[in-house]
Amino acid sequence: QRSKEVWAVIRAIRHIGGAVYMVTATIPHSRKKVVKSTRKAATKAHNRKYALKSLRQAVTRSHTRVFSGRPWKKIEHDLGIIGWVRALEVTYGWLFGWHPHLHTLLFTRHPLSKAQIDVLLQFLYGRWSDAVVAAGYRPPHSEHGLVISRGESAGDYISKICHQGLGHQGLAAEISQAGSKKGRLASRTVPQIIDDWGDYRRESDRLLLLEWLTGMRGARHLTWSKGFRTQYLPAEQPAQDSDPSTAEFVCQFTGQQTDFLIQS
Repeated sequence: QRSKEVWAVIRAIRHIGGAVYMVTATIPHSRKKVVKSTRKAATKAHNRKYALKSLRQAVTRSHTRVFSGRPWKKIEHDLGIIGWVRALEVTYGWLFGWHPHLHTLLFTRHPLSKAQIDVLLQFLYGRWSDAVVAAGYRPPHSEHGLVISRGESAGDYISKICHQGLGHQGLAAEISQAGSKKGRLASRTVPQIIDDWGDYRRESDRLLLLEWLTGMRGARHLTWSKGFRTQYLPAEQPAQDSDPSTAEFVCQFTGQQTDFLIQS
């Protein structure tokens, strides 16, 4: 259902001659500095329990700092940006642990020129870097920390999504399925961790799921800019979160298993 909603807005914007761009923003895996006394005082369990929540909040708060304020209002006006929708994706890698990042679709009144895209990229990266550093992390990579892609041909990543059978709705699916799609090599999404826990019953996977439940409590998967969704989404669009008839069964927990999972 989320994918359908995003795709409906994409069609509406293109119908009026507008364009859509995807901004992918990531945060470095480690902080720029760690106070020695704090490191000694913190236990490993404490770090594991709060690492995801801290990273997730740093990413979303950095996004808010980028897409708000007078500078953002000016770039919106200058480039004809009329709204955005943001999806939070979180994967877990064996090397660096939890890795939250954001996919943001920007909608414009008209296609941007290369020069305008360069201006937008410079603006967004500068604001993103400042926000990430202010949150206590190292500056994001100058080439990979924030990337702008165009439409369904938005680079190799989107092409890969389309090749897997999503067709021209690849961009909508990418933004709406950020929490469920397969992770990259050496990383796993939460559904993959659930699958592995169901198959192998590893204690490490149970702890990861506990961290997920703790760290993602209260998090919003999809976030729309104020008033944008209701303005361009058809009034008759269903408000339900998912369609049970098309849902994919992943696994089922008994009450006893659920209690065991959430008990620390």
